[in-house]
Amino acid sequence: MATLLLASVCGLANAETYGTPPRNEPVASQDVRVERHGNAFSIDTVMLAPVPPAVAWDVLTDFEHMPRYQSQLKSSEVLERSAQRLLVRQKGVARFGPFSSEFESVREMALTPQRSIRAKQVSGSTLRQMASLMTLEPDSNGGTRLTYHAEMEPTLGLPPLVGPAAVQHETAQQFSALVREMVRRHGAQRTAAR
Repeated sequence: MATLLLASVCGLANAETYGTPPRNEPVASQDVRVERHGNAFSIDTVMLAPVPPAVAWDVLTDFEHMPRYQSQLKSSEVLERSAQRLLVRQKGVARFGPFSSEFESVREMALTPQRSIRAKQVSGSTLRQMASLMTLEPDSNGGTRLTYHAEMEPTLGLPPLVGPAAVQHETAQQFSALVREMVRRHGAQRTAAR
């Protein structure tokens, strides 16, 4: 997921809040904060998934199946796997309004099962460097609080007026798809258990 979101981010400006979120989306654009720091950028968001942490973890680490529900991904494969580390290659097309950019990246994922995923770019076509952290915490309602932070430096840029709103919107859409997949899998597991 970090690959898809971060490889897409090129030429951002300071983020602002844009519009009212669609009520059916788990993550709204204004829930995503994008900030510029010289040539680098950061993305921050907090999401609530109405599923147990084990289900959220399974979806977050199931990189091979991400192209099924993330339309921007053409392929996603695990090159190396161990209990605490993954090496993941993803290819896709990032779209921001009338702009699009193909990307390919390889990320090293350091895993602390059901607690955190720390990603670092090993190679890529759209970012000079990238690091991200996704943390999972159980909430009092039986769901999972997901906190995401990323720092990156893109190689190319989008026009400044398009960048912030487009990145917020695209990030919110991608994380909404992720939460919807968590809910779908949780429902399927509950149905199968009956």
